[in-house]
Amino acid sequence: MTANTKKFINSIKNSDLKVIYRGDDFSRIQVDMLVTKIATIYEKVRNAIDYKEDHLLRKTAIFRILQRKMIIKVSVEGIASSLIKELIRAGYLENNLIPATKVDEVHHIIDKYLTLFNLSGAKRNTDKGNKLFKWILEVCSCEVEECIVPPVANRALVEFMYKVMSPKVNIVDKNLTDKLKDLHIYMAVYRALVKSDDSMMDFLLLKYYAPGWTKADKTMVMQVAKKISNLKLEIEKQKKYYVADKLFRMFKKYTFAFFVLRDVIINNYKEAERIFSNAEELEYQIRDVCKKSYRSSKTKLRRSIFRVTLYIFLTKMLLILLLELPYDKYIAHEVNYLALAINAIFPPLLIIVLGLFIRIPSKKNTNKVVKLSGEIVYKDTISDVKKGFGINVKRRNVFNFIFNILYLALFVFSFGVFVYILRRLGFNYFSMAIFLLFLSIVSFFGIKLRMKTRELIVVDRKENPLVLLINLFTLPFLKAGHWISEKFSKINIFVFILDFIIEAPFKIFLEVIEDWIAFLREKKEEIYNKE
Repeated sequence: MTANTKKFINSIKNSDLKVIYRGDDFSRIQVDMLVTKIATIYEKVRNAIDYKEDHLLRKTAIFRILQRKMIIKVSVEGIASSLIKELIRAGYLENNLIPATKVDEVHHIIDKYLTLFNLSGAKRNTDKGNKLFKWILEVCSCEVEECIVPPVANRALVEFMYKVMSPKVNIVDKNLTDKLKDLHIYMAVYRALVKSDDSMMDFLLLKYYAPGWTKADKTMVMQVAKKISNLKLEIEKQKKYYVADKLFRMFKKYTFAFFVLRDVIINNYKEAERIFSNAEELEYQIRDVCKKSYRSSKTKLRRSIFRVTLYIFLTKMLLILLLELPYDKYIAHEVNYLALAINAIFPPLLIIVLGLFIRIPSKKNTNKVVKLSGEIVYKDTISDVKKGFGINVKRRNVFNFIFNILYLALFVFSFGVFVYILRRLGFNYFSMAIFLLFLSIVSFFGIKLRMKTRELIVVDRKENPLVLLINLFTLPFLKAGHWISEKFSKINIFVFILDFIIEAPFKIFLEVIEDWIAFLREKKEEIYNKE
């Protein structure tokens, strides 16, 4: 084993939350189990309506809770304790595990970010101020999550892969300093392994441009606040720099091998060093983990298909009841029951069909994982990584113009085919718009489901001409679906109703119920003590 591998094994062995928070010398945060069951059911219903990746659910919940509490409360006092308890009730944290000391830490973090906004000079009642406040709250959510659930395993993975990959990459770009080149390699590794969203990348880059930010005092917060606008622009610039996506696509192919090595350590906690010191034993464990990962992927795929199908079905039925049926009845003065039936059944049926065509990796893939893992563990390298990246070659304006015209023609053709078919079936223009809207959304969700399985694949895949043509025809729907999903997530009326009309009073009601149960227990204890 290399020294890098030994350090990785040790870090993973100490990454479990129960190991981090072991000990009996401090009090832990506890909530009522009955209230927890009710809150968990609500959270599952809400997540079905507002679909998010599993690994983003807790961070998204933190942002949602903070956003709601900032509207209800002006003071920071009490928010930290209430937030942690709400996360436990919702099932995002284990009951009676988180130390009570975390309340003060989370309180300090929330106060730090509110101070950052207040010192920035931005006003909440302006568009610019609201955008900055939302951005600050999203980054705050990332730090709060890291505080409560230290990402020891993720950090170890990123550090391990970075040390293996960075010597293989030589970025040829005069616009980047050596420090920025290292930053982009680290960013790409982080994105590939952690599957980070924008706010997580923003937090990573904020820590880079403001070293010591997580331990910042008021003086440092004031310094960052003075340059927050320029800092935000610089963060966006680095995220969108062309090298970022190129490196990410290259590294993504190798992440599964690192995940397998992590799982071998977790599955063999006490014997990890011995197993990694024996190449044959390690190979056996790798093949076993691969087999289990493929089975687990199949199970998760089914669960994801169910969640997406439920999400599509619920939103689709609500749109039919609220918009499509009233439009047909009162504006078009003709109800096309065939169109209504197709619009109701086709989207969830399509996502199920797309899920059925997703294939689990073969033995050839496992053999490649074994080969890659051996190189990583014993050599600190991956032999088939191509070294070097050139500068971004810009196309001439004339070619850009021609390609954009062809791209537009592809959109017109793909959507035009469906418009023609739907008109022949008697769809009116509103029903057609609803159908194409959900066709695009479902296509996008389908490709996201497929990507989850492709994350397990490390072998190179060859696409036949037929698959290439299908991908070419469906590209406009995928692009439209991606755009609609991003916009719809910002204006999702159902989520707004849940978060600000139903959730706020519901969560307050649960807190009151929990306090009432605690009060009754105290009275009961008083009786026992008197006896």
